[in-house]
Amino acid sequence: MKRREFLKYSGALVVGSSLSLPKAIAATALPLGTLKSNLGPDDLMLLPGQSNFDRYNVAFNKRTLLNPQVRVVASSAQAVQNAFVWAQKNGIPFAVRSGGHSYEGFSQSRQLVIDTRGLDGLDLESDHKSITVGAGRSLGDVYKKLAPNKLAIPAGSCFPVGVSGHTLGGGFGLLSRPLGLACDNVESIEMVDSFGQIRQCNDQENQDLFWALRGGGNGNFGIVTKFKFRTTDLDHVTTFSITWNESLDSSIKIIAAWQDWLTDLSKQITGTLHIDRAAHGQFRIHFAGISIGTQTALINALKSLKTLSGEDASIVTNPTDFMGSALHFNGKDLGYESVWMKAKSDYVVKPLTTQGIRTLLEALSDSPIPIAIMCDSYGGVINQVARDATAFVHRGETKYSIQYYTEWSDASGTDAHVKTIRDLYEKMRPFVSGEAYVNYCDVDLGPNFAQAYWAENLPRLQKIKAQYDPHNAFRHAQSIPF
Repeated sequence: MKRREFLKYSGALVVGSSLSLPKAIAATALPLGTLKSNLGPDDLMLLPGQSNFDRYNVAFNKRTLLNPQVRVVASSAQAVQNAFVWAQKNGIPFAVRSGGHSYEGFSQSRQLVIDTRGLDGLDLESDHKSITVGAGRSLGDVYKKLAPNKLAIPAGSCFPVGVSGHTLGGGFGLLSRPLGLACDNVESIEMVDSFGQIRQCNDQENQDLFWALRGGGNGNFGIVTKFKFRTTDLDHVTTFSITWNESLDSSIKIIAAWQDWLTDLSKQITGTLHIDRAAHGQFRIHFAGISIGTQTALINALKSLKTLSGEDASIVTNPTDFMGSALHFNGKDLGYESVWMKAKSDYVVKPLTTQGIRTLLEALSDSPIPIAIMCDSYGGVINQVARDATAFVHRGETKYSIQYYTEWSDASGTDAHVKTIRDLYEKMRPFVSGEAYVNYCDVDLGPNFAQAYWAENLPRLQKIKAQYDPHNAFRHAQSIPF
């Protein structure tokens, strides 16, 4: 099953303007004439009712969709800078959008959205060792650019997801155990800060911001406009899956065996364990991913997992290249999906006990609605990086993450779906670490969200926030508190 299918200031602002404005602009209380005059010919200023407004306003999570009074689709760092400074001068709340997959809609605003999807640069260096990516690009865009040269960066499996949000929150993907997270492969970041300045952040310049942006950068310190990633030569991979359909007791044994098996798993292999209920009281357990090692070594590893589980299983492997694997896991090309959804996450540091696994499976079985469980395997290079080496803290002894996910077809299902996933999540509290993945943001975490996302790295993040954004210009419901 494919993952997506399973998921279901250098420029001065003009103070006044004598432009002849469209009626939509003239009827708005905001000083849009000033904003318009500071945008270039390739920038878009979109208002409700205008052409392209609805196209750009579509959100992944319909549950959190808002209609802004104005959206600026910036085509340059200068345009981002000018839109931000205009908002600050006029006291206008704003949100920043890049890919638009924020689970809780933190890229939505009723006033202004500064949209970086016009920043679409995609430049592979002549030596092929790095690629510069505009903040508005998607993961699929990058993979397609790298494919002809048999290159890769480690990042997520869903093509429409934005590079920016994914990377700034960490960026787990199916190359993460051998190559690290997306944020571990960033060489530099360009950003408009809270003072309206364009900053370069890397190991030589603004090192503290560079640290913070890699795992703590979503909507906290500025508006990222460009990334430079280190690339990896990767001419072959092997995709794999191993699948069981079993009873409750057998499924408990399989999941327990999978946890133990991860301990000594080669870092060449990364995978996700998918769990959902099947017919007749059974569960479907499906472990799928990528190996960059030999097919023989992969098959032997999967056979050892099957033996350890004590249950027969179907094993499938397929040698391909990285682009072939990316297309495989992206699944059917549905473009940019828009659904009603709710998700939550946990990190598992100590293996789930038998009772913890039983609690999870019984909750799935008893649920009045379908809930998908996805366990992303950590370890390998991810855990070889110190917990305080970047803002992304979930390393060291972390075994895997859990994502609890549900989606539905219309607004009438919201209350039932949200309640059910909350109930399941609460039942799992005694068995997990209390840490959570910021890219699966969850407003239900309440006042302790920052500790769950950043743990012991939070004090340093707060210090950097106070220094570079002292007036809290960049804020949303779960931005770094200080």
